[in-house]
Amino acid sequence: MHAVYETQKEIPISASWKRTVGASSFGLISAAYVQNAASRTIPAIMSLAQQIDLESAETHYESSDLIRSCVFIVTAFIGALTAGFLARRRGMLVGFLTNSPYVALLGYILFVSLAAGLSGTVIQSPLAEHLQGDTMYKLGIVLRFAFLLIASLTGGLLGQRLYAPEIDPDFGQEKLTIFGVRWPHYFWILPFIYLAFLASIIIIVYAAIVVLIADCSYAWHPSLWLSVVWWIFFPLGPFLVYLAAAMTSAAFIRFYEVMQYRQTRFRGWKKVGRVLLYGVGAPALSYTIAALGADVAHAMPKPVQGDWKIAVGFMALIYVIGITRSIHSWVTRTRSGGSRFAP
Repeated sequence: MHAVYETQKEIPISASWKRTVGASSFGLISAAYVQNAASRTIPAIMSLAQQIDLESAETHYESSDLIRSCVFIVTAFIGALTAGFLARRRGMLVGFLTNSPYVALLGYILFVSLAAGLSGTVIQSPLAEHLQGDTMYKLGIVLRFAFLLIASLTGGLLGQRLYAPEIDPDFGQEKLTIFGVRWPHYFWILPFIYLAFLASIIIIVYAAIVVLIADCSYAWHPSLWLSVVWWIFFPLGPFLVYLAAAMTSAAFIRFYEVMQYRQTRFRGWKKVGRVLLYGVGAPALSYTIAALGADVAHAMPKPVQGDWKIAVGFMALIYVIGITRSIHSWVTRTRSGGSRFAP
């Protein structure tokens, strides 16, 4: 941490504030793209999980305040985290500035919803008629506002704490770069590349959770132990999730290696081809593989209801045998020791 503050002292005040504003802007844009990727991917996940068509899943997602609020808070935290790392200092301020448009909007909604019943002047404010509600509605707005502030401040502070010059590809560059890439490239990297990677990461996390729950829960059912299909699906799901995660991470690293400022290994059409391969093809393929892993978990043979009690009985029997042997060994050692020291 001492090295971080040493590097921060070398930054001029004007450049430091420019970096603060720039990092906040990039964090806000990053949060918006993460939220966009989530709004595209989560309905697809709901469609897989609930076995419904995509249009119905999208309708359910749009009508669920809880899901959209959770996505909003998580994306605000990610944006503040990114901005705090890029800014190198003033983490809490940078995190707040990153989500300041959302803070201002929610603050206005909160003010109008709470004050509309107390002042007739407030009712004349824009959208005041649509922002009034009952106690639960107001409590929901208060919670969203509080969680947004917490996510912004903690995300920015954590991003600053995670910063270190040795892991900063921008440190010491003569040109302005963001994560080692010249900043103008992000005008096409963000919409063209990041959405593919983010969608892939989101569905990989979902598939990993589904496969883990399915394997751990179904492994307790003796009625499946002799099923050939179950023994095929049991390792297949984790393998597909691992393959998708490894492919996504490797493609992400190689994409950034190709895009790094001053790299000369790939140029022209070779560079374009690898950008398409690592930035579009690989995450699209990993998305498909992760979705297949989730399908495998959903398609696993269903166990006989209540047969898990047999597995619990087996485990209890094993523990009883182990405890009995331990007690028997202890008694044997005690008796032999007593006879040894007897007069």
